[in-house]
Amino acid sequence: MNYADMHVHTTASDGTVSPAEVVELALKAGLSAIAITDHDTVSGIAEAQITGSRLGIDIIPGIEISTDYRGHDVHMLGYFIDPDSPELEPVLSWAVNEKNLRNRKIAAALREAGFCIDLGDIESKHAGTVIGRPHIAAEMVAKGYASSVSECFERYLGEGCPFYVPRQRIEFAEAIKFIIRSGGKAVLAHPLQYKFSFSETEKMAALAKTHGCVGIEVYYTGYGESEIAFLLSLAEKYGLIPTGGSDFHGDNKPDISIGQAKVTYDTVRLISPNP
Repeated sequence: MNYADMHVHTTASDGTVSPAEVVELALKAGLSAIAITDHDTVSGIAEAQITGSRLGIDIIPGIEISTDYRGHDVHMLGYFIDPDSPELEPVLSWAVNEKNLRNRKIAAALREAGFCIDLGDIESKHAGTVIGRPHIAAEMVAKGYASSVSECFERYLGEGCPFYVPRQRIEFAEAIKFIIRSGGKAVLAHPLQYKFSFSETEKMAALAKTHGCVGIEVYYTGYGESEIAFLLSLAEKYGLIPTGGSDFHGDNKPDISIGQAKVTYDTVRLISPNP
């Protein structure tokens, strides 16, 4: 049986493993395919595809976009997007500019509170990467302000914490349209991570379908049998393809390994524009 992990992050966004190295890890994990789904960037896809071609691992070009769903941060996955699509540049540039503005606000607030954090140093260490809160958290860990990235989010940078700064996000339906215009297929990411009630989660899935979403992430790290069963029922009810992936981030999510959550290769064929 061939398997795919359809949710993998690299150093192009907030992962700690390079695109080439995640492909090597996928091979060791016995996977046939992975989707590179970095946040708001496609810059890691080409490197992964080169390594995938050499090692015999299929690379699904993807992206993960933070959207605004009724005032909440909800993520949308795009699979089989065209990384060279002219539709990508303006939207991704806007998202990166928003992140940069947020980073500056967070760094300024930290410095004002006495933390020795220099955003320029962080950017120099991660050249070519879309900088976000995980990079700031990693710097705080390196400086001894927290023992781990997760602790840093829990104490300082997560929602409701002293240095949390909200960011502007693309509207939910617009993100789906953006993925479609870029040649891709939209899939609702980890729908139970938003802590909505089951009824609100169903409303979200139904709305996503209305706007052209074709799938829902059912198999995800940490989801138990009852949660998977609920999401499968939504997939069947609304005609959505049940997908799955680990949400691998390397050391930024050290308890998650590539292939920890996966689907059969048949799912990749269902999502593919050329099955």
